[in-house]
Amino acid sequence: MSLARRNLKLYLYLGFFLTVLFAVIYGGSNWFNSDRRHYFQLYFPWEYAIPFIPAMILAYFSLQLLFLLPLLHCDRNALLLLAKRMAMAIPVAGIIFLLLPTQLGFARQETTSIYAPLYNVLYSLDRPHNLFPSLHVTLSTLVIAALLRQVDGMLRWLYIVWCLLLYLSVLLVHQHHVLDIAGGIVLAKLVVRWLPDPVATRESQLSAGGR
Repeated sequence: MSLARRNLKLYLYLGFFLTVLFAVIYGGSNWFNSDRRHYFQLYFPWEYAIPFIPAMILAYFSLQLLFLLPLLHCDRNALLLLAKRMAMAIPVAGIIFLLLPTQLGFARQETTSIYAPLYNVLYSLDRPHNLFPSLHVTLSTLVIAALLRQVDGMLRWLYIVWCLLLYLSVLLVHQHHVLDIAGGIVLAKLVVRWLPDPVATRESQLSAGGR
């Protein structure tokens, strides 16, 4: 039996739990923030010059595909660790959203291109106030970090490039600002520090002990 089939039940259970957690926290804070009287503007004037590239919505939504890859590469312990990290990151981000409601500096773009249905979905689900930190960036960083522990060679570089493309996409579809991306990366790094990989920690200790 393949690794993916052995872990499918666990993956589906964790995926359902995280989806509900995300919907409640992100959706609830989004709804609450949409009626706030004051918003913080966490962006620089020069960001208005960042181009809007409609096709980057494909990279933006590729996060959904990225979420499938841990099933192919990660064993049970790695899946559980990734789920714990995501389950920590989501409510931490939710607290920040409530404390720091933000205003998107970009005007939302109307497009008549073939990508219009994807933008319609995005705009209908997401109010532009849960921006800092970017959970899109945080979750993609956590997934990529888990994958990089399991792969090497060209596949490793492919996932790194994919992660960078996801970072770029949130800017180029005008969904986030530079500080949102930085905040998302910092949150992911903090969560990894708060919930370290016990295997990596043990390997580091053994390596240090062997010197």
